Amino acid sequence: MTHFLKFRVVFLLASFALVTDLSWCQDDIIIKGKVVNETGTPVRNASVQIDIHNARTNANGFFILKNGNFPAQITVKANQYNVFTDILLFPEKWKDTLFVSVIMPAKETQLEEVTVSAESKFWVYPRKQANVLDFKVEEDGNIILCCSDEHNYFLRHLNEAGDKMYETSIRKHPKQIRQDCGGKFHLVYNDSIYETSIVGQSVGIFSPLPYYKAIGLLDNCSYSDDTSIIIRTYMNQKQYLEYQLITKKTRSSKTLYVSEDRQKNRQLKDYERENRLTVGEILKESTANHGDNLSNNRSDYKKATERWTTQTFYDLILLKPIYAPLFELNDSIIIFDHPNDSAIVFTKKGIRVRSFPISYHYFRGWKSELIPNIEKTSIYARFERDGITSLRKINLVTGKTEEVVQIKDHIYPEHIQIRKDFIYYVYKDYLDLSMHYIFKQHLRNR
Repeated sequence: MTHFLKFRVVFLLASFALVTDLSWCQDDIIIKGKVVNETGTPVRNASVQIDIHNARTNANGFFILKNGNFPAQITVKANQYNVFTDILLFPEKWKDTLFVSVIMPAKETQLEEVTVSAESKFWVYPRKQANVLDFKVEEDGNIILCCSDEHNYFLRHLNEAGDKMYETSIRKHPKQIRQDCGGKFHLVYNDSIYETSIVGQSVGIFSPLPYYKAIGLLDNCSYSDDTSIIIRTYMNQKQYLEYQLITKKTRSSKTLYVSEDRQKNRQLKDYERENRLTVGEILKESTANHGDNLSNNRSDYKKATERWTTQTFYDLILLKPIYAPLFELNDSIIIFDHPNDSAIVFTKKGIRVRSFPISYHYFRGWKSELIPNIEKTSIYARFERDGITSLRKINLVTGKTEEVVQIKDHIYPEHIQIRKDFIYYVYKDYLDLSMHYIFKQHLRNR
């Protein structure tokens, strides 16, 4: 008994030491920082918030606090300066202190948050009886508009001023307009997909393809030019993403890039091994174990229903595809690998040039969406809090976000697109949810 008690005491002490060590790693990372302005002068009495912890800088601009949840958002506020926000990553291995340097931007810099006035908001297609279902802005500023007037549906072509140029009637209840990697527009229904084209002074629509055949071409094709095409393929419950570059002339292919969330992939595999059984399989197993015993079968049926509900949650919520999209920007191809906190730059021939770190996706309200402008020169990350959407422009050299613009006039905007100095979006009328309207606003104050 004495030896058993000694063993138990030693075990408990070891467990306590382990818990203490883990709590230090999780809760007690020391963060030391200094806040200065753009000339290097310390900023005193600045408010510093990291996760749920708060501090203020002293006369020399220094602050110190503790935090355990990483990545963590840091927000610094001070009079006469714009709000500074960034993401702090976990310190290097075996280190319990993180040093932070904050440079506060003056209000007149480009880093200030843009407040859009009412005068900078415009109707794009101000027809009260037209319900906008979807739209696509073209490079020349014209708009392909999918809309309905009462019980009739149309595909309309608008000029940059929003005036109708021509239209064609379409089937009822289309889902959306999709653009493929070659720049062609497609009208998507639940059962079929129609390719569209501008023919003379009308919108032409080709014969439909079955949805299950055509949707793969739209979803998997990421980029195309005269010499090559890049195909995207998901595997391992959509937690593994591979980009293949195919040369059109020789039809040869090579792996351009692979992204994988290894930790989540392992967790999902473990979960699936425990829960991936159908109701029929569970009932079949229970019948084999209990025969025709009615009470036991009822109990097993309840158990099967619970497991089926859990599995449905698994399919709908946990199996969210990793987000590592590919975009053509300027003269390059860039893959934003969010699971691995990096962006990788390639030439259009598939030669890797460089990479840069990204962390904007750890900001609160990240919507897992990047929006490039129509000119393919800039890209914005979308965030949303309490229905207010904000777009942060990403610096394609450093990976930091430089500018913030908010869509304040309308909550929960949809189908956001950007061309030149304007943001285009669809707004649902909260007084009449059956009506949707298309607006545009300036990216900056006017």
